[in-house]
Amino acid sequence: MTTNTSRNADHREPMPETEALRIDLEMTRQHLADTVQQLSRQLDVPRRIKDSAGQAGHRVKDSAGQAGQRIKATAGQAGQRMQGRMKDVPGQVKGIAASLRHPKTTAAVGGALALGVGAAAWMARKQK
Repeated sequence: MTTNTSRNADHREPMPETEALRIDLEMTRQHLADTVQQLSRQLDVPRRIKDSAGQAGHRVKDSAGQAGQRIKATAGQAGQRMQGRMKDVPGQVKGIAASLRHPKTTAAVGGALALGVGAAAWMARKQK
């Protein structure tokens, strides 16, 4: 191992081996630090998590909006079907009442019919 570190302007003596290793180690450390810094900038985990959460929120909001529209459309169709069927009910009630010929039965059927028509009308207004 060389320990002579004297230097001339024209001629340089070789560095001691330990000094060369120390310099090489320091350069390796600096290179490693630079690499880690570059990787951390590329990965930026908090920002990526925030972006992913934002995208998931938008997807959930869109899905909920679409589900709400489907429910509204389905409820509207059900209301229209009920209204169509309710138009046929008075004729059916008259037929049932005529066949029963009992005043209390007729009153009960008429009350149930009035209640059903009222509920259907109320549901139809509520959906609008």
